[in-house]
Amino acid sequence: MDSTEKMERTSVLLPHKYLKEIDQIAEEQGLDRTTLVRQLLISGIKEYKIKLAVELYRAEKISLGKAAEIADISIWEMMDILREQKIPLAYRLSDAREEIKRILKEHKISI
Repeated sequence: MDSTEKMERTSVLLPHKYLKEIDQIAEEQGLDRTTLVRQLLISGIKEYKIKLAVELYRAEKISLGKAAEIADISIWEMMDILREQKIPLAYRLSDAREEIKRILKEHKISI
């Protein structure tokens, strides 16, 4: 998470048993409850986005480049995830173009 990123407050109601578990893990990790909940939430969002991208790609509804974009990772990372899950890859020229554009944009390079 970028330290300059604007933070907003939200409230969440959780069953007591989960709060006990969160507090236990936070203590083990030397963190406060808020920091741990933030880390868990961010991790869960990343995991969800990757899972969604994999399922859409497996169903042939999106390209490899679009899957990487949805998951907010590089095409190479997406390819590794798909290989780990034994999902056949279909890397097309359009995927290479998308990845090159993403890299150029990320590094603020214009052609």
